[in-house]
Amino acid sequence: MSSSDHVNQGQAIENKELDLKDDSSTTASLKRKAEDDGDNESPSNSEKHSTVVAAHYNHLEEKGLKERFNSPIFYLRNFNNWVKSVLIQEFTDKIREKDYGRPLRVLDICCGKGGDLSKWQKARVERVIFADIAEVSVQQCENRYHDLQKRCGRLFAAEFIAADCTREKLRDKYADPSINFDLVSCQFGLHYSFESLAQARRMLTNVAECLKPDGYFFGTIPDAYEIVSRAQKSSDNSFGNRIYNIKLLFDTKDGYPLFGGKYDFHLEGVVDCPEFLVNFQLLVKLAAEYGLELVYKARFADFYKDYSSKYKQLLHRIICFESYPAPPGKELIGDQFEYEHAKEYVKNNDNKTDRIGTMSTCEWEVASE
Repeated sequence: MSSSDHVNQGQAIENKELDLKDDSSTTASLKRKAEDDGDNESPSNSEKHSTVVAAHYNHLEEKGLKERFNSPIFYLRNFNNWVKSVLIQEFTDKIREKDYGRPLRVLDICCGKGGDLSKWQKARVERVIFADIAEVSVQQCENRYHDLQKRCGRLFAAEFIAADCTREKLRDKYADPSINFDLVSCQFGLHYSFESLAQARRMLTNVAECLKPDGYFFGTIPDAYEIVSRAQKSSDNSFGNRIYNIKLLFDTKDGYPLFGGKYDFHLEGVVDCPEFLVNFQLLVKLAAEYGLELVYKARFADFYKDYSSKYKQLLHRIICFESYPAPPGKELIGDQFEYEHAKEYVKNNDNKTDRIGTMSTCEWEVASE
């Protein structure tokens, strides 16, 4: 799990078997079929949890670069940004493989403060609609957009919508309600819709109803199976380390509910509010009702194996890994015992490498959730 940091699911080309028990950190993707079904079910009237989530993100302080460098989850956040960058690049490339000159239109749903603005700019998309429940975050996203526009000159066109994407019909809020999207991205936000069936359906309707045939929906969510598995090994349904903590708010003896599987999640300096588990197999079945089919799913670790060679320079550029041992004059971000794996690797490495790139066990525990 991760800050804009959780477990990932995105879209890709190979069909892979679904097995929740194999998940750890996951990236998955869904592709729009040529035909799909509409849905008119109204969202739930209960808005208490949505208010809590919106208030949390509205009050989350905007951090400067200096403070981010000192963050205890510095490498974790960078790694998650690498995953998102790769997903965005891969799927914009897939669209262009079929039609290179096609101007790409994107829905960035649950966009937060606009953490992916520069990623869309690098992917050379034509238009992006940003939508999020937190009004302050959407305003910060718009401010970031204008700052980026000043630095870059030409930038993609953009719209900004403050709305609860699990309860409100986004299409009614677009400047052009007839718009069709090539890509829909939902990074670390889809799980909030699994409070109820009605909210999950509303979210999927917002995702799918304007997505072009052969368009892609990709995103990232926490791994429900891994969370429940770790919680069941504890005495009080909670677990964590120095940078995060999760406590399930339901009894796990019979597994977890299909909807409303609530848990408290705290991630240092980034998240501190309740979330909901997503039964992945159920998500795939629901998505099929909206003309979406699963085409790619991978754990974070497997996603890294799949793409680390192709995007090796990007890993270095955004500093995804910490140098071990620490360079002269610098300290490790974690305690020494969190690097036993790195110490052992350096010791036994045939190439006699003096220093490697790694991540503390505390950060990796979050990334692999």
